[in-house]
Amino acid sequence: MKTIFSKLIYVSMLGISLAACSSSDTTQPKRADIVDAVFASGYIITDQEYQVTANAEGYLVKSFVDEGINVKAGMPLFLLSNEVQSENVINAQENYQDALRKLNTNSPERVQLELQIEQAKLQMELDKKNYLRYQKLLASTAISQMDFDKIKLQYENSLRNVTIQEKALVDLVSSLELNAKNAKIQLNIQEENNSDYFLSSAISGKVLTVLKQPGELIRRGEVVAVIGGGAKLAKLYVSEEDIQEIAIDQEVVISLNTEEKGIRKAKITKIYPSFDDVEQSFIVEASFKESASNIYHNTQLQANIIIGHKDDALVIPAQFLFDGDSVRIKGGDLHFVQTGLKNDQWVEIISGIDELVILHKPSAL
Repeated sequence: MKTIFSKLIYVSMLGISLAACSSSDTTQPKRADIVDAVFASGYIITDQEYQVTANAEGYLVKSFVDEGINVKAGMPLFLLSNEVQSENVINAQENYQDALRKLNTNSPERVQLELQIEQAKLQMELDKKNYLRYQKLLASTAISQMDFDKIKLQYENSLRNVTIQEKALVDLVSSLELNAKNAKIQLNIQEENNSDYFLSSAISGKVLTVLKQPGELIRRGEVVAVIGGGAKLAKLYVSEEDIQEIAIDQEVVISLNTEEKGIRKAKITKIYPSFDDVEQSFIVEASFKESASNIYHNTQLQANIIIGHKDDALVIPAQFLFDGDSVRIKGGDLHFVQTGLKNDQWVEIISGIDELVILHKPSAL
């Protein structure tokens, strides 16, 4: 609802405030600077808000923080019971260490195969010497072709055996490396699953609300706490009839329910693009021009969004205006006036009278 912000009008009209507050039945129009504003209600939010949500199910074993505590992104905030998952992590760690042991160059699996390769090479060298010797004997017809072919076949088999054993070592190392890699992946998965039982915040900020207590069963997807980060903002509800007059960077004057005296200044920083069906209002946000660190989260407030200023406007007390926008001047005659901005205390007069006339209250006649 559009209004003239009373605090600002009061400040700008100190010189004529007696006219509104006195019991006099007459007054004269006065000049003053007035402000055109849109009223909005709302409450305090933070620039960032993160809900700490459980990714696993378990009983809340320990809470490391309380409401009002500042936390860093990633630090553990809550611990859920995780006996089974802890065993899974231990088993995955043991499997990974076993895979690394087998991959080591001194592992029994590799040492045994390397010994087999050495024996195969020794046998190959022996068969090679026999092959060369028999080759010379064959040339001198000291042995038969059949005896030579037998020695040759034995040497060729020794060569193939060395190749087979060396390939077997390469395959073994490759298999052990793959096993170690898979074991590491499984360990990472189990540690990641285990980390789901340590609940943390994705942002740095202050713990605004803790919704669960130790001993309570936490189900997957439940919100355990709310973290607020960044600057304090005013979340304002604006009616449908006024939203077209709201723009970015407009000045906002805010009165907090927790502060009996004083006002805070802010400016519009965000206008939500759609109508909120729950609140039956449009929503805008305003950032404070000065530090708001001492303002409590969710504090209720009233605000006036300044949409215009009028300097040196002609105004009269509202009780001197008759129905139909007319006034009674001295002598008793009703006189029509064109009015502008209005509130419960003051009415802007655009035309119809000047500062020289004397006006009577309707009840005075």
